[in-house]
Amino acid sequence: MPSISDPHAVSEAPSGAPDRMPRAVRVTLTLALAGLMMGAVYLVAVRGEALLVDLAALGERLWCF
Repeated sequence: MPSISDPHAVSEAPSGAPDRMPRAVRVTLTLALAGLMMGAVYLVAVRGEALLVDLAALGERLWCF
């Protein structure tokens, strides 16, 4: 472990220690993001035109200069 007095000291970590997230966390995040993306694709496919009309109406209300 590098000390405060010598910031350039090399830390002696075990060579087999992983620097990544645990596998369960990675899989959970991947599945959650995939579910969100699938939901977004579904909404665009089913309600695409209505979403565009709603966004246009919201844009008119927000940016009414």
